[in-house]
Order: sequence, then C-alpha cells, then structure tokens
Amino acid sequence: MASNIQMKKLDQLAHLLANPVLPKASRRWSGANILIACAPQPDHLRRSFYRRDREVLTEHALELSYFFEVLRDSFDEEAIIDHYSKIEFFARLASAVGTCLLEQPDATAHLVCAAVLREAYAMAKQLDEGEFAASIAVEGNQLGDNLTLAGRIGYASIEETIGFFSGRGIQIHGTV
Repeated sequence: MASNIQMKKLDQLAHLLANPVLPKASRRWSGANILIACAPQPDHLRRSFYRRDREVLTEHALELSYFFEVLRDSFDEEAIIDHYSKIEFFARLASAVGTCLLEQPDATAHLVCAAVLREAYAMAKQLDEGEFAASIAVEGNQLGDNLTLAGRIGYASIEETIGFFSGRGIQIHGTV
C-alpha cells in the first residue's frame, strides 16, 4: 500500500514542475518493457527473443527518464510495486505520456512529466485503497480500450492535469 511517505515523495517530485528547467537522467529509460527515446530504435538494436519494448518517443526523453527513475526508486523502496505489478505501473505511465502527446504533440517537457506524475498519484491512491488492478494495461502494454479517458482516474487531459497540480499549490512552469 502507498503511504503518507509515498505521497510526500510524489509531492517533492511535483514541485520540480514549477522550476524553469527539469532535471535530466544520465541515460534514457529502458525497463519494464518500456523504452523512452527521441527516435525509433533500429531493428538490429531491438531484442529478438523477448517481446519488443514499447517505445515512448519524445524529444524530452531525458527529462521523462528522470521522472521514471525517481518513481521507480520511490515505489520500489517501500516495496509498493513488485516484479508483477511493475509492468502495469510503467505501462500506465507510458500510456499517460502517449495520451498527452496525442492531445498536444509539441507538449513541453513539463507537461509530459506532469502527465506521468498525475498518473503516479492516481496509482498511489489506488494502491492505498487496495484497488490497484494489474489488468488495466493489456497485451503489448497498451491501455485497455474499456477505460475511456472520461471514466478513468489519473491522467485524463492536459487541462485536468494543470488543474490537479494547481489544486496542490503547484503552477507547472510555462502554463497560465
């Protein structure tokens, strides 16, 4: 279950969204069947035996990778996610990025990272309430069609995400 400590860690990460410059990871994220990159990977670099990783393509790959790393460490540290639930956890984060970029293809690093963090808050709440379901992400790490954006918690839109963080006292840099 998520704890008050977990929510405090999410809040600390959320405050980074107000800064003009976001931290960057030293390398792109690759784990839990998710690969974050700036461009599609050539076929010869992809795994051949294992299922292909889901590629999350964005010019903000290093900023996004930083948020993925911090979230992994935070949720792992308290044994909130395990070997089985990590696939679901990161698939939902990746789906939030994809949805954000579908809504606004030129979204800033701040908006993309806010989408990920908004989804992380929702999953922390679900974990706390014992409602985290390991069946929302389906084959190929894609968000299930049975979850419409209007009916799901977590990332729903850029506007909702800006409002969510505003309600927590955080003005996402570059938003009004």
